[in-house]
Amino acid sequence: MLVDNINGARLRRLDLNNLVVLHTLLQTRNVSQSAELLFIGQPAVSHILKRLREHFGDELLYRYGRHMALTPLAQRLKQPLQDWLGEAQQMISQPDRFDPLQAEATLKLAMPDLLEATLLPAVLARLQTEAPGLAMSIAAMPAQEVKAALEEGRIEAAVGYFPALPGAIRREPLFSSRFLCVYQRAQFSLPENLDLQALAALPHVSTTYTGNGFSIIDDRLAVSGCRRRIVAAGASLLAIPSLLEQIAAVAVLPDTVHAILAQHHPALTSARIDDAELEIPIELVWHPRLDHDPLQRFARSLLAREATRLFAPRGHAQQA
Repeated sequence: MLVDNINGARLRRLDLNNLVVLHTLLQTRNVSQSAELLFIGQPAVSHILKRLREHFGDELLYRYGRHMALTPLAQRLKQPLQDWLGEAQQMISQPDRFDPLQAEATLKLAMPDLLEATLLPAVLARLQTEAPGLAMSIAAMPAQEVKAALEEGRIEAAVGYFPALPGAIRREPLFSSRFLCVYQRAQFSLPENLDLQALAALPHVSTTYTGNGFSIIDDRLAVSGCRRRIVAAGASLLAIPSLLEQIAAVAVLPDTVHAILAQHHPALTSARIDDAELEIPIELVWHPRLDHDPLQRFARSLLAREATRLFAPRGHAQQA
């Protein structure tokens, strides 16, 4: 059963190296000259020509006076063979050649909605300059689905927090976010800094932003012997500002997320949490089969540059 139109069994009966000899013979119409160009002996070229004649059931080259001429079949083979060998030569001699200005493709990624809202416009603006033929398709998916999506090719990379991905998946750290206690000014008046006990005493709105029910916040609180009371749990970060506006509660969010939300909800403010280990690493991840793909390498480099430019300085400032 063929999976494409390539008949491998039939091609194996023909030494494809012989097609290089055939191409040279069709160009020179001379066995001795072909042997010299190919750095092989004249008897070897004669033997290959004999095998090619048997394979095609055609003389291919025949004696015409003092020279050799091409049969009609050889004439028909000449240009397609030259084109095919030219493409093969380009493929094996420059496998990593990549021109972003000429590339045309759609890059498939996954990332959380608020990261998409900030990172995607910057990346697309850069693509318009550096690679105008590239487009991006962004999928929103839980962290626990990313491994399967990468393996199945549904996405080519993902940006986010992935504590449970196996070691075989490639990772590039982009930045780290410290967590903040986010709240509405109208609901609370909190000090600039909160310790874990004070944080746990407040009612909380929670989100599955970190994916898979994993909560480094609750883990850190448990280490200190604390447990928070969650009054509302949602799947989307976008609902947090509305919830905090309506109820007296706080949300513990990465500082980068708070900065994005605060742009559209100026009543949101934050308090620092006095725990140096309460932070979340944001990574770019991809499948190892794409390690050396020039298009994907270009895309990953561009994503990493833009993420660092947008988020890393803010993260450093928070840690200072």
